[in-house]
Amino acid sequence: MKKIFEFSLLDEEGQPFTFQDLLGNYSVIYFYPKAGTSGCTLEAQQFNELFEQFDGHIIGVSPGSVKALSSFRKKYGLKFKLLSDSKKELAQALGIVKDGKLIRSTFILDPWGRIRKEWINVKVDGHARQVLEVYRKIKEEDFSINPSILQRRAFRGLRNDPIEDEKLLRLIEAAHLAPSCFNKQPWRFVVVRSKENLKKLHEALSSGNYWMKYAPALIIVHTRDDFDCQLSDDRNYALFDTGLAVGFLLVQATQMGLVAHPVAGYDPIKVKELFGIDGRIVTLIAVGKWGRFEQLNEKHLELERSPRNRREISEIAEFL
Repeated sequence: MKKIFEFSLLDEEGQPFTFQDLLGNYSVIYFYPKAGTSGCTLEAQQFNELFEQFDGHIIGVSPGSVKALSSFRKKYGLKFKLLSDSKKELAQALGIVKDGKLIRSTFILDPWGRIRKEWINVKVDGHARQVLEVYRKIKEEDFSINPSILQRRAFRGLRNDPIEDEKLLRLIEAAHLAPSCFNKQPWRFVVVRSKENLKKLHEALSSGNYWMKYAPALIIVHTRDDFDCQLSDDRNYALFDTGLAVGFLLVQATQMGLVAHPVAGYDPIKVKELFGIDGRIVTLIAVGKWGRFEQLNEKHLELERSPRNRREISEIAEFL
């Protein structure tokens, strides 16, 4: 997903307006060739009518001078800012200049400055309403819970189909993007996927985790207290930060159509001995494709198909 080019332009009052001023809000930034022409006037008026429905975050950009933009805004009572891209540098960066002429275009930006939707070579009449529909849809999707979080479950019905190393690496890359205290990055991973090493690791599993023996990959997650911040009141952050990394890994796996199921049922001493690990085993994660249930006992088969069970929000959170 591309971001808008960092820029600094003058608004219709001659004041600087930069990329930074767009951050933190959903915004619409539209480019028009020349203030005062019939098409540009109609477009401005139609955006102006919907100003509040865009939460007041509309920016118009053209090559016109500050003086021309100021007159244009006053004449038509425009509520939004107009920016002068007199050298067409921002337009050039966005690829909307052809043969020296600006192509009428519109972009929806999210609070991170990412371009979420673009229209190039716009037909004016009705365009603002079309942009509003997409703007609302993007916000609605973003404000909903991440679909991969909603989908993720501690499934046990794993197929033994092999998982490519590139996919396993992508899971580790996602985990490695987690935040940590002073960026200590205390997490460590051992990705076990050869038959010989999987068989060794199976010896350390509890009897209740029999289903993990069907997983084509098991990830040993470990850390040490001295890998991370050790603060007052026994706040050793290694476990917390490593847990964050595991959370990232689980969401990434779900997005990729994989089950990633962390467990606590194993002999940590044996795991350390088998794989020469110095530290604390935080969890083992079974990774595989979903869709094989005949190996599950009756209890686990019922859990596989049961609805998600969560406490009420009022039991776990306060808003003060």
